Amino acid sequence: MTRVRVRRLGTTDLHRLPETCPLCPLGAGHQPGLDPGGNGAATWARAAETDWGFCGLGIVQQDRVVAYLLLASPLHVPRVGPQSGFGLNPDAAVVMSVRVLEQYARLGLGRQLVQAAAARMVRTPFQALETRSTTGRSGCAIPPPGFLEAVGFTVIDPHPLDPRYRLDLSRTVRWVPDLRPAFDRVLDWVRPLPPEPAGRAHQGPSGGLGSST
Repeated sequence: MTRVRVRRLGTTDLHRLPETCPLCPLGAGHQPGLDPGGNGAATWARAAETDWGFCGLGIVQQDRVVAYLLLASPLHVPRVGPQSGFGLNPDAAVVMSVRVLEQYARLGLGRQLVQAAAARMVRTPFQALETRSTTGRSGCAIPPPGFLEAVGFTVIDPHPLDPRYRLDLSRTVRWVPDLRPAFDRVLDWVRPLPPEPAGRAHQGPSGGLGSST
């Protein structure tokens, strides 16, 4: 695999994300972050971009998004859906979805995305990342428990079908004063996606996360 980098995703990049799998609770054939009613970016994605300058992170290879993670403020998470706003902690940003295309699984891309998200969110007032998992089909854009536990999340709301997990930023990103300039340079590597070439067709449904992503 050629060298890849983590890039910021804005609302104008959401149409470039791979469509979800037919059984995904985000909606069959739906592109995450887009309003199902066809009104552009969903409210939570627009609010995240307004607050943070991005609504997610993606890994791009040859202008194709092969893995992504989407984030939202708990204030803007929809009250219905796989990441229902009920019971969310106000100090935690919400991971709306994480996905790695099947052919890029088990290369550590999911872990890179989580680490990059933690590094970004540590600069905000939020103290943690939270997300609901699924014990169902592994190809879903909602992360399975095995993946979350492998990258440092711990369960805070046990449930047989959709447990909720939390990753405390204080345990993930430790600040060392002498290394702050170097850390800032690392964050500067996370750049927006380049413009999409004219006429490029959208990618169809495919892929998922394994516990060793």
